[in-house]
Amino acid sequence: MVSRPAGSNRAEVARHETTSVGGSTPEPSSLGMNGILRRPSINMKKFIVTGVQMRNKGSQAMFLSLCYGLKSIYPGCEVVGFANKYDDPAQYQFELLPYDDFTRLVFKYRLNRVPWLGDVLAMVAGMWRKTGKWSGKITEMDSALRDADAIFDASGYTLGSGWGKGGGRLLLQTIRIAREYKKQIILMPQSFGPFDWGEDDDAAFLEEVREELDYCTRIYAREREGFGGLRSLGLGNVQLSADMVIREKVFPQARDILSSYDAATVSYPPPGSVGFIINENVFRIGNPDAVLDLYSRMLDRLITAGERVFILNTSTADFRLVESVLGKTENRDKVGLISGEYSSPELIDIIGRFKYVVASRYHSVVFAYRSGVPAIILGWASKYIDLAAHFQQDEYVFDIRDPDAGRIIEQVDRMSVNYAAESRQILACLEEIQRTSVIGEAASLLRSAPTL
Repeated sequence: MVSRPAGSNRAEVARHETTSVGGSTPEPSSLGMNGILRRPSINMKKFIVTGVQMRNKGSQAMFLSLCYGLKSIYPGCEVVGFANKYDDPAQYQFELLPYDDFTRLVFKYRLNRVPWLGDVLAMVAGMWRKTGKWSGKITEMDSALRDADAIFDASGYTLGSGWGKGGGRLLLQTIRIAREYKKQIILMPQSFGPFDWGEDDDAAFLEEVREELDYCTRIYAREREGFGGLRSLGLGNVQLSADMVIREKVFPQARDILSSYDAATVSYPPPGSVGFIINENVFRIGNPDAVLDLYSRMLDRLITAGERVFILNTSTADFRLVESVLGKTENRDKVGLISGEYSSPELIDIIGRFKYVVASRYHSVVFAYRSGVPAIILGWASKYIDLAAHFQQDEYVFDIRDPDAGRIIEQVDRMSVNYAAESRQILACLEEIQRTSVIGEAASLLRSAPTL
């Protein structure tokens, strides 16, 4: 357990407790795997990471954890991201290839197997869409798949009835591609289930799910609900694991991932501030008017209690709603705003400077806990409950679909008094969680010469 004066920079504390890319990293054999230590094969040289994007900062953080975690185990290895939403890769110090609607179609119908056809289609599609992002990429993706030692999927949540079946089918397609190229694939910690779409083809789809997921070397479920749902399908390759960004000590800083980085562009809150993080999804899932009223009441309560409050925009999707919330508050002029297109390492650093946060985005809570920052959580899914449970913070989680505004306000008041003790509790739990590495565990499962 680490203690420190109230108001100190938790991000700095966390950095001393964890391993950054530029610091010393553990030997592969020192990574704990549930009491069984096994040195992964030193012959692994290339890995593909699917299910990721850079715009969503939670997804970005999952990729970074996996990318730099693998590089700490296999120094000099190559990690290629197959990105769902494709940003200009020149801004990053790692390789990204476009794994989007167009390239998925090419691989789905195996057009890449016809010499030059994939790249010709990419050229035509690029001219039509006025983009060069696909130019030569089909060949690059095919080459990466052929050379890869394994595929790791780092989706957040695609397979479950919280969404339509389309997202789940994208995950199944990724597994089919792994089959086709005879590659091992591991699904890293992510959310699954429930599996009750209420549609006529549910049974057939779930049989398809079972068949494809059975191929995976390992499936890591992030929540107990998802673990139970997958096991109910008869899958024996499922294991429960906390979120990868929480479990891994290794995480890069912004200067490690960006080709050009200027620390002076980052805005930080003053010491002792409270962070407030909105999520557009809560307006879709909960009653929009009730959510808007709750957000504004909480802000006014914090200001009235003498707190210095800053709304932190972690996603451009939330900009409009931030203005709506501020427009309903009685103390708009007293609420600060930190807004910008920050990377996930920068967001971890910013959030780490708050004494506590009120947050609705899942990975903003992950970022907070990673830095020892307590959180009042307004969520809607089991992933929030299970995340808080890892840190003994269950009483600070609330379901936005049926919010008890009075109870939430009470807990805000309580947090303002107890945040230092809660921070110590979180840091103690974090230390215990990070005694093992899910990336190290997954790497130990890989075979250097698979016979698939």
